[in-house]
Amino acid sequence: MSFFQSTGIVGIPLLVILMIVLLQVGWVVRGRVRGVPDPAVGSRIGAVLVVGVMGACIGLLGTLIGVWVSAGAITSAGEVSTALVWSMIRLALTPSIMGFSILGVASIAWIGLHYWGARRIAA
Repeated sequence: MSFFQSTGIVGIPLLVILMIVLLQVGWVVRGRVRGVPDPAVGSRIGAVLVVGVMGACIGLLGTLIGVWVSAGAITSAGEVSTALVWSMIRLALTPSIMGFSILGVASIAWIGLHYWGARRIAA
């Protein structure tokens, strides 16, 4: 099972959010290169971070759903091996890893775009 497949039902929304973050960054870079007035670009810079936070929240929701489903499976099975329990927990944590990775990408892009805008104003 691939990393993306192990994200479960939140994999597609997380992928969509990652694409939105990348598109927002692309629009901001294009606006800065073309010299679009700063207020028009500035609103998109804030959206980069907001969408990144949405990715982290959806990833956390996916982890909670995964833990809930895993707990139900363990309860109905009765006795299970420790290795199986830890493998379920590992799979349940995958959406959070992906969601917080999206937040990390968005945060780094947000900081870089703000720095680029500040250097442009100072120049």
